[in-house]
Amino acid sequence: MKLLFKRHCTSLVHTQTQYIPTPSQLIQLCKLGPLSHTISLLTSINSSPHLHNVVSKPILYATIVHTCTRSLQFPVGLQLHCHLIKSGLVTDRFVGNSLLSLYFKLGSDFNDTRKFFDGLLYKDVVSWSTMVSGYIRVGKSRNAIQMYLEMVDAGVEPNAFTLSAVIKACSEIGELKQGKSFHGVVVRCGFECNEVIAAALIDMYGCSSEADDCRQLFDEMLEPDAVCCTSVISALTKCDLYQEALVMFRVMVRKYGFLPDSFTFGSSLTALGNLERLRQGKEVHAQVVIGGLYANIFVGSSLVDMYAKCGSVEEAQRVFDRMPTKNSVSWCALLGGYCRSGKFEVVIELFRNMEKLDLYSFGTVLRACAGLVAEKLGKEVHCQYLRRGSWRDVVMESALVDLYAKCGCIDYAYTVFLKMPIKNLITWNSVIGGLAQNGRGREAVKIFDQMIDEGVRPDYISFIEVLFACSHSGLVEEGRKYFVSMYEDYGVKAGIEHYTCMVDLLGRAGKIEEAEDLISGSGFECNPSLWAALLGACATTTNHSVAERIAKKMIELKPDYHLSYVHLANMYRAVGRWKDSHEIWNEMQKRGVKKMPGKSWIDDSSFSPQLMTDVSDL
Repeated sequence: MKLLFKRHCTSLVHTQTQYIPTPSQLIQLCKLGPLSHTISLLTSINSSPHLHNVVSKPILYATIVHTCTRSLQFPVGLQLHCHLIKSGLVTDRFVGNSLLSLYFKLGSDFNDTRKFFDGLLYKDVVSWSTMVSGYIRVGKSRNAIQMYLEMVDAGVEPNAFTLSAVIKACSEIGELKQGKSFHGVVVRCGFECNEVIAAALIDMYGCSSEADDCRQLFDEMLEPDAVCCTSVISALTKCDLYQEALVMFRVMVRKYGFLPDSFTFGSSLTALGNLERLRQGKEVHAQVVIGGLYANIFVGSSLVDMYAKCGSVEEAQRVFDRMPTKNSVSWCALLGGYCRSGKFEVVIELFRNMEKLDLYSFGTVLRACAGLVAEKLGKEVHCQYLRRGSWRDVVMESALVDLYAKCGCIDYAYTVFLKMPIKNLITWNSVIGGLAQNGRGREAVKIFDQMIDEGVRPDYISFIEVLFACSHSGLVEEGRKYFVSMYEDYGVKAGIEHYTCMVDLLGRAGKIEEAEDLISGSGFECNPSLWAALLGACATTTNHSVAERIAKKMIELKPDYHLSYVHLANMYRAVGRWKDSHEIWNEMQKRGVKKMPGKSWIDDSSFSPQLMTDVSDL
C-alpha cells in the first residue's frame, strides 16, 4: 500500500495529465498512508486547479485531520485547524467532528475541547457523543450526564454509542435511579439487543450491587457475546457473589465456547482469592499461561492478589517477581498479602522499596505499623502521606485511627475520627475498640450509640468492641442489652468472641453462676477459652465450690493450661486445704505443666518493638 501511495503521489506531482485519481482512491490513500505522504497529496491537489473538483474538499480535509489524530500529530492538526478557519471549511459538519475528535483525543486541556464544541455551527449526535465520552474520560461523569440532557433538549436523538457512554457515567458515580431511566431509553430506542449497551447496563447494575438485575438482563439476551459474559462475571464479583461469578465463568467457557480474556481471568481470580480456593486458582493460573496472558499486568496483579488472599505469600512473591511491569495494584496486592500473614516487617521493607507510592499502600503500611505497635514509624508514614498532598480519604484515615488507638495514642485517634467528613463501618469499629482498650469504655458505648443513631448498621466486629467496652467498664445492663439486641435487631449470631466478652463482664461483676449458665447454653461449652475467661474472675469470688468446679472443668478441657492449676491451688490454700493445694502442685509437675514467663514490649525507637523476656525464666 505504501508503494501504491508513493506511485499515486508521484503521478500527481509529475504526470498529472496521465493519471487522475478517483475520489474514493484519494480518501483511501489519505486513510492508509503516512501523514507526510498525506500532506504531500494535499499540497499536490491544492497546486493543481484541475484536481480541485476530484474530491469534496471537506471530506478530504476531515480525513486528513483524522490521520493527524491517528498519528498522534497534534501540532500538525492545529496547523490544519488554522488553515481550515482561513478557508471557511471549519463550518462543515464532517470537518468539525474530526477537529473535535482531534482536541478530545490529543489535547492536554479538556476545556479547549469544550470551547471548540461550543463554537461548532452544526452539532450532530457524533459531536454530542464525543463530549459525553470526553467528560467521562476526565473523571467528570456528572458533567457527562448533564451534556446528554442538553443534547436531548437540543432535539438530537441519542445513538447506541451515546447511551452506552452515559450509562457508564451512571456506573462511575453510582446513580442507579438515573441509570434505570436510561435503561428505559434504551428499550424505547430499540437498542436492548446491542451487546455494547447490554454490557454497560450489566456493569452499571453490578456497581450498584443489583446482582439480580444483572443476571436477568443477561438471561434475556438472545445471543450474548464474550464481553457480556465478562461483564456479568465482573458484576457478580463486585456484588461479593464469588461462587456465582465462578459458575458464570464455567458457563462462558463450556456452554458458549468463548475464550476468556484478561478481564475475564482478572475477575475470576478475584473471586477465587476471596473464596480462598488455592487449587482452583492454580488451575486458572495454568490457563493464563497457556493463553499467553501471563505478561498482562492486569492478570499478573490478579494472580498476586489471589495467591496472597489464599495465604500462599511465597507464590505471590514469585508471580510478582516474574511480572515484566508492575503497577500500584500489584504492589498493594503483595503488601496486603504480607500484612494478612502477619509479616509486618516485610511490608515496611517493601514499602520503602516502592518506586511510586499509592494511596492504598499507605493504608496497608499503617496497618503493619499498628500490628507492630510502632508509633514512631506510623507517625513518619502519616507525615509522608501529608507531604504528598493527600488527605480526606476514608481508607487512609480509618487506618490512622486504628494505628493511634493500638499504640495507646487514643487522643490522636479520636481527633482524626472527629475531623473525618466521611466515616465507614471500619472507622467506627476502630475508634470504639480503641476507646475500649484504652480504659474509656463509657465513651466507647456513647460512640456506638451515636453510630446507630446515624444509621450505620453494626456488624460482628462492632458488637465485639462494644461488649469489650462494657466488660471493662462494669456496664452489666448495657452489655446484656447489646448482647440481646445483636441477634434480635441486627441478625448477628453471637460467636465465641461475644460470649467471651459477656463471660468476662459477668465474672467481673461477681455473677459467676450466671456466667457459667451462659457458657453451658452457648453451644461453645467445650471451648476452653470461655472457661479460661471465667476462671480469672474466680480469683476474687467467695463461692469456693463454684470456683473449684470451674477450675476442674478447665483442667479437663485443657490440661496444659498452667493458670488452672495455679488458681485451684491458691483457692485451696485460701480456705486452709493445704493438702489439696499440695496435690495440685504435684499433679502440675507430674504432667510437665510449667508457668509461662512474663513478657513485655520495649520500643527501641528503631525499626520495630522488641520482645524482652525476664532472664530469670530463660
